[in-house]
Amino acid sequence: MQKQPQQEVETPQWFALKVSRKEQHALTVLEGAGIRTFCPMAPTDTTIQGKKVIVERPLIPNTIFAFARFRVLNSIKNIHPFITYSYKKMDGKYKILRVPTREMELFIDSAQKMKEDITYFHPEDIELKKGDKVRIIGGIFDGQEGTLLKAKGRAKRMFLINFELLGALGTHIEPEYIQFIKKGS
Repeated sequence: MQKQPQQEVETPQWFALKVSRKEQHALTVLEGAGIRTFCPMAPTDTTIQGKKVIVERPLIPNTIFAFARFRVLNSIKNIHPFITYSYKKMDGKYKILRVPTREMELFIDSAQKMKEDITYFHPEDIELKKGDKVRIIGGIFDGQEGTLLKAKGRAKRMFLINFELLGALGTHIEPEYIQFIKKGS
């Protein structure tokens, strides 16, 4: 283990931690020790018992952030070996990845604002109509936004969407992959 300057050991700071697909368990351990944590989550579509649903999953898999004193985090890490530091290579040496507080606060704020601006609907919750603004979530058109021009069919609908960058496009898209943004005028 590399020797840390005394000031870095005593001053709380943000660390990026690797947790081997145990984000929830690591959060429970760290928060139980009174440590502030952050694990950005993102909605992801998945199939559960044959039905497509949207679930929250970590935005950065296997990574959480913790605000703590180095020696406190080190003692927890020694008791729970599935929690390890993330490293970055600097000047030919690997150093523990620390995130400056200002950058971390901006990251947390941005992640929370992004999450508040998104509303997800199941296909049975909303009837899409011509003129509605939509976003594709998943598949080859993931992230594309456009205006719905036409919707035909039931289970696997044929949508004609006018994308700002791609132009008008007719394609089969599962309704679960279409996110409503706002009603057309």
